[in-house]
Amino acid sequence: MNKQKGDISELVKEYVQGLDPYAEVVLLFPQGVSMHEDIQIYVLTNEKVDFRLEQQYLDARYQVELQSAQSISLYIYAKEDWHKQLKDTPIYEKVSGEGVYL
Repeated sequence: MNKQKGDISELVKEYVQGLDPYAEVVLLFPQGVSMHEDIQIYVLTNEKVDFRLEQQYLDARYQVELQSAQSISLYIYAKEDWHKQLKDTPIYEKVSGEGVYL
């Protein structure tokens, strides 16, 4: 893992994973020539995903963006929904295969 990925990972652990230590947090970094894409953060939580929870995670994402100067996309799913409803989708496969679990 290069220095930039390590720095982002530490910031995500502090701000995003710090909101719920039981949530699964997965980072998906841009591959190949499309390095201008956002870093993607997938949060899989045991909690019900509602507006309040989304706002907490969006505030945490904003802190990571400010400190890293990186553009980040954030996706929040209930673990049950992620593993049941999205199991056969291309993004599930990509996150499962290429993602960095924190």
